[in-house]
Amino acid sequence: MKNIIYNKSGFTLIELISALLIAGFLVLIGSMVMINAVKSYITDKTTSNLAGKGQIAMMRISKEFKNLTSVTPGKSSSTSIEYQIYRNGSVETHELSWEGSAGDSLLYNKFLLSGDILVDQVKNFQLAYYDFYNDSSPNSAWVSSSKVIGVTLELLSVDNTSFIFTEKIMPRNLP
Repeated sequence: MKNIIYNKSGFTLIELISALLIAGFLVLIGSMVMINAVKSYITDKTTSNLAGKGQIAMMRISKEFKNLTSVTPGKSSSTSIEYQIYRNGSVETHELSWEGSAGDSLLYNKFLLSGDILVDQVKNFQLAYYDFYNDSSPNSAWVSSSKVIGVTLELLSVDNTSFIFTEKIMPRNLP
């Protein structure tokens, strides 16, 4: 008589298919977690960069406005201002302006060629002119009694969120 020996080592087809399905499911979940982590990182990086740009723009605007000596009559509005500052032994004329459409850039010295971009992705930019610091009713244009400039800068971020920067600046070199 012959003894038939069955080899019991190895996996059945059902066991292999089950193992592949479980492995595929784990890879799917792992890849979804990785994709969400990468998207979150990119969003955070973009948002952080935009916040930094806004802070730098506000510091530059604040420095310029603190040092202004006069505002050109008739050249100020709620979205632009032309002013003079004393720098390096001479009086310089500068302009800060925004076209008024969401996503446009805030331009510095627009009248010189095309102007320099101070910050981009501007959703809103507003200037208000006050007679004194705690004044609650601003003017929409600079008048001879104006002593404080209110600046509101709103930058458009990812997913239509925005950053809003506000500051009241009192020029120290006004006559």
